Amino acid sequence: MVSSPSLNPSPYRVRSAAPEDLHQLADILTSSFYPPTGWRQWAYPLLRLSIYEDLKQRLRTAPNHYACLAVVNGTAPKASHDWLVGTVEMSSRRYPFWMNRRSRHVYLANLAVRTSARRQGVARHLLTACEQTARSWGFRELYLHVMEDNARAQRVYQQAGFQVYQTEDTLLSFMGIQPRRLLMRKILQT
Repeated sequence: MVSSPSLNPSPYRVRSAAPEDLHQLADILTSSFYPPTGWRQWAYPLLRLSIYEDLKQRLRTAPNHYACLAVVNGTAPKASHDWLVGTVEMSSRRYPFWMNRRSRHVYLANLAVRTSARRQGVARHLLTACEQTARSWGFRELYLHVMEDNARAQRVYQQAGFQVYQTEDTLLSFMGIQPRRLLMRKILQT
């Protein structure tokens, strides 16, 4: 189990996600990455089901050095919609061949916070828990991607010590359909 930092009192606690969390985690992820506005409101149930099934599969077949963390709101009743307020997945990965490195690193993905809990330190708790977990696995570097136009998320990651490592163009960014992706890195202190 991963615990939140205790620098100041907080109602939030980070722990490993459990199968019974899947519905709330799918809600958090879907509403964060695909807000149900415009055409998405019609596709929302299908997007949510897809995210639910993907996450269920990853939790069921979790390899070594994989974790899905969830943030619990200690002031909300367990049965309430606001019991879980954030999530992140982390796993070890090999460096891409062009980086000419043989070791592995920890990659963070799908960091999402429920809209009602944003700007309350939930992401900071998740990132701190990721650092603690990565250290316990014996890793010294964390990587994550963020879209170039997501200034708020970039600020959160920079405040947590991440720095832009490289800017990546995709076919969609070349076509002007989607912004570029930023690969951010944090080297953990030993």
